[in-house]
Amino acid sequence: MKNLIVLINLCIFSVFYSQNSYENEFKQTKSFVKGVLKNQPSKVIEYVKLTDGRIKQSKTDNPVEEFEFQWEMFYKILRKNNKIVYISKSDDLWGHIGDSKTSYDYYFNEDGILVGAEKSLDFFLLDTTCASQVRYYVSYINVKAEKLEKTEIYKDNNGNVIDFTSKKCKNSKTYIQSITNSLDKITFRDVEGFMKAEKIKYYRSDKNEKNIENEKENLVFGNLIKGRGKEVIQNENTGDPLGGDKNIGRIGVDRKLIGYIPGTMGRGGIQPSHSCTANGSITIAYTVDKAGNVVSARRSGGVSDSCITATSIGWIKKYVKAEKADISSMGTYKITF
Repeated sequence: MKNLIVLINLCIFSVFYSQNSYENEFKQTKSFVKGVLKNQPSKVIEYVKLTDGRIKQSKTDNPVEEFEFQWEMFYKILRKNNKIVYISKSDDLWGHIGDSKTSYDYYFNEDGILVGAEKSLDFFLLDTTCASQVRYYVSYINVKAEKLEKTEIYKDNNGNVIDFTSKKCKNSKTYIQSITNSLDKITFRDVEGFMKAEKIKYYRSDKNEKNIENEKENLVFGNLIKGRGKEVIQNENTGDPLGGDKNIGRIGVDRKLIGYIPGTMGRGGIQPSHSCTANGSITIAYTVDKAGNVVSARRSGGVSDSCITATSIGWIKKYVKAEKADISSMGTYKITF
């Protein structure tokens, strides 16, 4: 009987210690990351995941231009004692290419175990009875290696916590939560699990090795996690980073949009009707001609649902228009369904 009591007490102590340990590591790591981001931002390495699955390190302060809209996701990685302790990811680098902004921050201890995570999503609701804009924030603490403790907060554009039991917001609850439920689920518990969940491919820098065997790819994959080796290759055909015509302008930089999809980008109106059943956000990369008309559009990130993709491209070609210019221009547009 005494042995059983001792065993139970040890189990309780173990669970409590594990939770308390991860919580402390989460706080310490978050504080370390905050300090580096503020005082030593150059220590943060930026990567871009391309639409073909490769990841390349950004060499400039403008990766959107650097990779000519062939990006799918942006990552920031920070190491401590040569071990990855922080990874952030976003499909919206500056938070102004569409009608919503999503960010993910993951914190790891020096053993590579996920100790905490934070997600946030800002989006326009266009429902003035409840809120015109919603800020969703969720925090996770790793209480055990297999379990995450979750805390959610919904705030309106005035910073007030949304009360879904109130008359003005109860009808908006289902729609609001359908958007936040589209955020990526945390299925991993360590750094390696994150890399695999993101399906990031790493290659040797030897341009002659076009057909890379799995074991070679895995070796480089492991080297990245351990802080060794080169993670990516240059363009196999030219030996240069992916690039394009430098005479192509940038929407929002060289010229402005004058036509928007109704109910998006914080603009007035109601989003056009559609028959899609899936939810989530999609980013469309598009090109406009000198007259400002969209001449091409394609999905560059976000949900891959065929209905959402086709509908978004159709809306872009119908509604989006830029001011006239002497050159063609490229831009991106983010839409939340």
